[in-house]
Amino acid sequence: MDYGKSGSGYMNTSFDGSNKTSSGFTRKPMGEQTLRPLTVKQIKGCSIPQDDLYRIDEADVTQVTIVGVIRSVQELATNYIYMVEDGTGAIEVKKWVEQSETPEESEARRLLLPDTYVRVNGRLNSFSGRISVSGHFIRPITDFNEVTYHFLDTIYIHLTFVKPNGGTAMEIDSAPKSVNAAVSDFIQKYDPDSQGCTAEQIIYKFKDVYNEQEIRNAIEYLENEGQCYTTDNNEHIKSCYP
Repeated sequence: MDYGKSGSGYMNTSFDGSNKTSSGFTRKPMGEQTLRPLTVKQIKGCSIPQDDLYRIDEADVTQVTIVGVIRSVQELATNYIYMVEDGTGAIEVKKWVEQSETPEESEARRLLLPDTYVRVNGRLNSFSGRISVSGHFIRPITDFNEVTYHFLDTIYIHLTFVKPNGGTAMEIDSAPKSVNAAVSDFIQKYDPDSQGCTAEQIIYKFKDVYNEQEIRNAIEYLENEGQCYTTDNNEHIKSCYP
């Protein structure tokens, strides 16, 4: 999938400039063909120039994928409403109940409990100025790396649209990260060292971005989350990631 800019917001080289594919079939609008990774904040900040038309970074968006944690579940007769929060905001995800739900689908739905991290694929929807996601597919996340990857993906795609040339590798690499993610990434770079890196090395690395207390809070958070551990002493930290 190519997320480059075009008149409709996306580029797909399998199509020409007309509304037909090379095989002669009528194509759907580009916003209908693509699945864009987004944060809740991006979704809530989108513009709606007309009914059923949503634009983010001046690109049409309809099909979206988000990652977050379920904060509440409301069971109704015809649908389930999940409040999903990703750290940038919370949004309602509505999943319609299938009349012919299979036992496997029913079992999968029972796994979608509060405090569960999930991947949601769906379609943007709005009613009375309130935007939500109509979920086509919702599944629990079993590898937390998927959460990190998703946010990096949203940054990369955002830069692809807002930068004239799609953004350079350096710009993408230096895109804003949370202090926890930045510290975690730095610690991982010292994986070959049996002692890991020191807190002082981390503080010096980010001295122009975060103060010492923010860094130490991040280290404590990562330790509590099982993402890093101390080695020779409390000042030497090593990542738990391979």
